[in-house]
Amino acid sequence: MSTEAQEGVKQKAYAEAMRYMENAKETLRKARKEDDRYQDVKYVRTACGTAYNGVLIALDAYLLLKGVEQKKGRKSIAYYTANFSKFDKKLLSDINDAYTILHLSGYYDGIHDARIVNDGFELAYQIISKIKPLSGSSPLDAAPPHRPAQPVFSGALFIPSLMLWVAGFLRLAANAFAAVKSQHAGVGSSHVG
Repeated sequence: MSTEAQEGVKQKAYAEAMRYMENAKETLRKARKEDDRYQDVKYVRTACGTAYNGVLIALDAYLLLKGVEQKKGRKSIAYYTANFSKFDKKLLSDINDAYTILHLSGYYDGIHDARIVNDGFELAYQIISKIKPLSGSSPLDAAPPHRPAQPVFSGALFIPSLMLWVAGFLRLAANAFAAVKSQHAGVGSSHVG
């Protein structure tokens, strides 16, 4: 692909991804933030889903620019991790964090913590910036107003992963406890008589 064609791909994908991010920010404002917590989970879910889709647009463009054959239809996170593990480990880490924060915690779980959502948006902007075209600038290039000047909580990116791990562990423990309890109930009832 020629340099000119690559710039065309970048311009188109970057503009579209940033349009998604603008829509996501607009939707997130409707979630009403109080004390670093969003009050309306419906808008958080919609905003995080929209931001994550903006990330996917950028990732697809990045892979196209690297010469990866485009897969038709819906792609899983496994598709992206398998391909990005060949190119950029740092970006792969950002992709996994964006997936965890925006897609799982934000879109599916409707997380209320504004600091974590903002970290997810920050990651989205970092990923999208990987396909920023060299020529031309856009008013969308300015830092979005929701981003703090300094990180609010420097360790916030690992929290959603930790929360998911803890939730899975608790679910596993609860299932094990229920199984043991039912076995004891079954043993006790067979001796009564």
